[in-house]
Amino acid sequence: MAIREDALNAFFRTHREQEPLAAALDEVFDVTYGSYQFGQAFWLCQPKPFAAERFGLQREVIAVYSPHARADARLLTALENISRAPEFRHRVENVVALVVYEGDKASIEGLAAQSKDWVIVPLSATELKNRGAQTFLIRLRMAATIGRFDLFGMSSPIKHDKYFYGRDAIVQELVQRALIRKEQSGLFGLRKTGKTSVLFAVQRRISEKGAIAEYVDCQSPGIYGSRWWAVLEELCRRMLEAAEKTGCPAPTEFSFDASGAANSFIRTVKWIQNKSTVGQIVLLLDEVEFITPAIANHLGQHWDSDHLPLWQTIRSASQETKGFLTFCVAGVNPSSVEQSHFDQIPNPIFQLAIPFYLDPLTRLSVREMVRAIAKYSGAALDEDCFDLLNAEYGGHPYLIRLACSEVLRSLGELPVDKKIKVSKSNFESAHDKIAVRIAQPIKDILLSLVWWYPEEYDLLCLLADGDTMFVQEFLAAEPEKASRFARYGLLEADNGSFAIKELRNFLVNSGLEYKKAISPFTRGDLPLEYLPEEPNIADLAALFERRTEVEYALRKLLITVLEYRFAFDEAKVASAISGALPKSNGDRAQLFVGRLPKDAVSELYLSDLKIVFIKNWDNFSAYFGSKSDRFEMNLDTINIARRYEAHTKPVSTKDFDDFQNSYSWMKTRLQKVPGLIPE
Repeated sequence: MAIREDALNAFFRTHREQEPLAAALDEVFDVTYGSYQFGQAFWLCQPKPFAAERFGLQREVIAVYSPHARADARLLTALENISRAPEFRHRVENVVALVVYEGDKASIEGLAAQSKDWVIVPLSATELKNRGAQTFLIRLRMAATIGRFDLFGMSSPIKHDKYFYGRDAIVQELVQRALIRKEQSGLFGLRKTGKTSVLFAVQRRISEKGAIAEYVDCQSPGIYGSRWWAVLEELCRRMLEAAEKTGCPAPTEFSFDASGAANSFIRTVKWIQNKSTVGQIVLLLDEVEFITPAIANHLGQHWDSDHLPLWQTIRSASQETKGFLTFCVAGVNPSSVEQSHFDQIPNPIFQLAIPFYLDPLTRLSVREMVRAIAKYSGAALDEDCFDLLNAEYGGHPYLIRLACSEVLRSLGELPVDKKIKVSKSNFESAHDKIAVRIAQPIKDILLSLVWWYPEEYDLLCLLADGDTMFVQEFLAAEPEKASRFARYGLLEADNGSFAIKELRNFLVNSGLEYKKAISPFTRGDLPLEYLPEEPNIADLAALFERRTEVEYALRKLLITVLEYRFAFDEAKVASAISGALPKSNGDRAQLFVGRLPKDAVSELYLSDLKIVFIKNWDNFSAYFGSKSDRFEMNLDTINIARRYEAHTKPVSTKDFDDFQNSYSWMKTRLQKVPGLIPE
C-alpha cells in the first residue's frame, strides 16, 4: 500500500500530478494524508516497520512537495508551521522531513544545508518517476543525508524542544518563579553546560502563556559597550516591539538620556501593562558578567558605576508594577546576585534574584539524550556506554554529545537496512580522537576560571598534579571554594576527584601554559602587542565614500543605458543583466521575478556589475573606451576597498594611491553623463 484510500480520495484525486510521486515513496512509507496549507502542498508519511526501526522514526514524516523552479526559505517556514500546527504537532516527526522537488537541485540542497533544525532529505521528482531498478533509492538517500547531519555535534544553543534534554525541572522552576510567584532568578554554571539553551526553553514556555520573554545577550557589544541609559532604551524598544504584536499602541516618545531614562523605562513598562493584553514581561539577561562591576571586560569598565542605576531602575519597575516585570540573569560568575556591595555601594539585586546552578546530567538524562539522538543515525548504544559517558564526562551534555559524535564518525558509513550496535569498547578505542575533539570545549570551560577564579584554577592544577592532601586541607579551611567546585560540577562531591576526567589530563599537560596565554586578556588594559594595528578611520571613510559613489553611479548608468537600449522593455533589460551573470551561482533571473530591474540591480555586488558591463560592452564603450580591459582593471582596484571595509584593516599607502588613481579614472568617465556622479 503506497497511498491510503482516504488520503487518495480526499486529496490526491484532485492533485493528480502529486499522486505518482507520493506513490513512489512506497519503498519506505505509506502516505496517510495530503493537504495544501501554509502556502505549501505536503503529505504525511507513515514509516514502514523496518524504516521506523532503522531511522528511529516513531511518528509520521512530513513530505513537502515543491513544484517551483527554485525553492526559498518560505519552504522552511511552512515546514516549521506544519510541524507546530495543533492538528499535527503530536502526530509528526520534528527532526526528519522529506522534500520532493520538481525544480533546481542546487537550491534545494542549499536550503537543506541552511537548515539547522531539520534533517531534510531531498528527493527529485524526476528520479522518483524514473527510478527503474533502484530498489533502495529512498533509504540510501535517507541514510546518506542523516549520516551527513551530525546531530550530536551541534554546538549552538538549542532553540527547539526536539533537541532539549535533562533540564525540564530547572526550566519549570524558573518559569513558575517568574510567572506565578513574580520572583527574580539567577542561573549559573560553567561554559557549554547549556545555560543559554535553558533560557531559550524558558522563553518558549513563557511565550506560550501570553507573556513577553525578551532574551538579551549581554556579551553583545551593543549591550555591554553602551551606557546604562542606552541599555534601558534598547530594552524598552524590544519590549514595545513585542507588545506591538499583541495590538499595543506605541507610546509618545520618552527621553532616554542620563536624566530621564529611569523614569522613561518605568513608564514604558506601565504603558505595556495598561495598554496591552500582555500578561507579564520577563527579561532574560544572559552572560551577565559583561555588565557586572569588577569583572566586566576592558570595554565594559563603565559598569563599575553603571550597574547601580541600571538595576535600581529595573528593580523599581518590578516593584511599582507589582511583578508585571521580572528578570532572570545567567552566566558563569554569580557575583551580580551574590555580592552584597560593589566598592562599598549596596548591590540593588543582592538577595533579590535567587541563584540556581545547572547540575550535571544524571545517568538517566544522559541515556535519554543519547538514545533519542542516536536513533536517527541508526545506532543503538549498549547500556554500559551510558555508565562510561557519565563517569568520563561528568554529566556535561556538550562533552557527552561530542564523544558520541566522534564514535559514530569512527564507524564510517552505517548500513541502510539495520541499526548498528555501539559498545563501550567503541568509546575506549576512540578515546584519543575524542580527547582531540573536546580539547577546545575543555579550554572554554576553564576560561571562566582563569578570568574570574584564578586561585581556584591554581588549586585544580595542583590537584591534577597529585597534590591531593594540600588541596583538601586548603578547601577545608575555605569551604566556599569547595562549594564552588561542587556547584560547577568540576569535582565529585563525595571524594574530591575530577568529575570530568579529560579536564585533569588537560591541566596536567597544558594547564599552566593555558593560564599564561589567557591571563593578559583579563579585565585590565590589554598589552599593545596583543592588539591589532589601528586603522586610519579617515582612510577607511574615504574608501567607503568613493567606492559607494562609483558603485551607485554605475548602477544608474547600467539601468539608464539598457532601458533606452531596449525601449523600456523591462523583460529585455532583466534578460540582458541576468544573462550576463555566471550560472555557477544559480539562476540569477530569479532576482527579477516580481521586481523592476532598477530594484533588482541593487542586489548585485560590484564584481557582478563588472561582468554585466563587460558582457554588454557595445552599449558602454562610448563612455569607457573601445576596449574593456582598463575598465575592468580600474574597477577591480576600486573593489579592493571592500576588503578593507569588511575587516577594518589599516590601508597601505600603495593600495590607497592605486585606489585614488582608479577612482579618478572612473569618475572622469562617469562625468560624461550629467548628474551621474558629483563634480
